[in-house]
Amino acid sequence: MPTTTGITVKPNALPDAMLLATTGGLLDAFIFLNHGHVFANAMTGNVVFLGIALIGRDWKDIVPHLVPICGFIVGVAASKLVRSHLQERPLLLLGLTFEIAALFALGWLPLDMPHMVITATTAIVGAFQVASYRHVEGFGYNSTFVTGNLRDTVEGLYDAITPGATPAVRDKGRAKALYLGLICLCFLAGAVIGAWAAPRFANHTLWFAEPFLFIVALRARSLRS
Repeated sequence: MPTTTGITVKPNALPDAMLLATTGGLLDAFIFLNHGHVFANAMTGNVVFLGIALIGRDWKDIVPHLVPICGFIVGVAASKLVRSHLQERPLLLLGLTFEIAALFALGWLPLDMPHMVITATTAIVGAFQVASYRHVEGFGYNSTFVTGNLRDTVEGLYDAITPGATPAVRDKGRAKALYLGLICLCFLAGAVIGAWAAPRFANHTLWFAEPFLFIVALRARSLRS
């Protein structure tokens, strides 16, 4: 197992997933509050809002919800393209470096910058993140929204307490509930941070995500191919 300074480091580890989930919650709360009441990463919400806007046939409501969806599509496609040419470690480092740089640059922009510039860019980097980090300790997860994570938490808890389940099933259920539950809580914590910071620090709120991403990047850098 790869090590650095005596500490075991591996891809898809729980600390990385928790930090990325915190970032995901922070970005969604910030974008929703400060930039047009759309989501940076939660495409389900954007699609619902888009459907509602389509009924009203009002382009000033349609376009803002369409932009992050298009940004998400671009981000996933870019991640897929890069994955076809790079191994895991360079891919993770490239994606994290891009996200760190983009959020740092966006943080300098004035609050009256057109919302679509902020939402599109944030959606792209968020999509790259979610497409690159998909597993935690052997379980699938999502770092930018919690629906699937919450479902898996409940399923894991159910397996852990179901009478008659084998020890192996119970152990796996406990681990699943613990890991995915912690990720859900971190997403919530990120949303709280974003909601607190957004009205106080404007676009500088994006810089609150940087320490979390830096830590994940440092851990990714320590991996040996």
